[in-house]
Amino acid sequence: MLNKNIIGLLKKKRENKSGRAAVKPAREPIDWFLEALALLGLLVLFGYVIYHFPKLPDIIPSHFNASGQPDDYSAKSTLWLLPGIAVFIYILLSLIVLIPHQFNYSVKITAENALRQYKIAIRLISYLKAAIIWMFFYISYATISVVAKEDSGLGLWFLPTFLGGILIPLIIYFIAAYRNR
Repeated sequence: MLNKNIIGLLKKKRENKSGRAAVKPAREPIDWFLEALALLGLLVLFGYVIYHFPKLPDIIPSHFNASGQPDDYSAKSTLWLLPGIAVFIYILLSLIVLIPHQFNYSVKITAENALRQYKIAIRLISYLKAAIIWMFFYISYATISVVAKEDSGLGLWFLPTFLGGILIPLIIYFIAAYRNR
């Protein structure tokens, strides 16, 4: 009798205000791959900026227009914003995936589908984390390439590719969430 009461209290304590179970799905190889990809992206981003920073002029491109051409210039220290924001995003999204029971979902979360829905949402966030970090690397690469006169900007395909790389996984997520409700 005492064990049932303790178990009941523990279950209640692990639920949030909406009554969802605070369970954490097991990570699969794809999840570890996405995490490694994000960490590798951070290392490559920092390594690339550290390597090229001393050789850069005092003024570098700091903004690109929709067609990928530089349209604003700033001090070279602004190049550190991208790695800094990437680290912030990495930490923030890594913390967020620890509380999938707190997310807003497009389907009703039940005891039967909670683990599946949490896993799908966590995978989406892990993918977005890696994609955003690698996008920041590409912007840093393009900025340095413009300065070195190896390239003229981000390229015309950057914006559609980036938007597609974010929107297509979101659509896939909503389809998967709906199918696994």
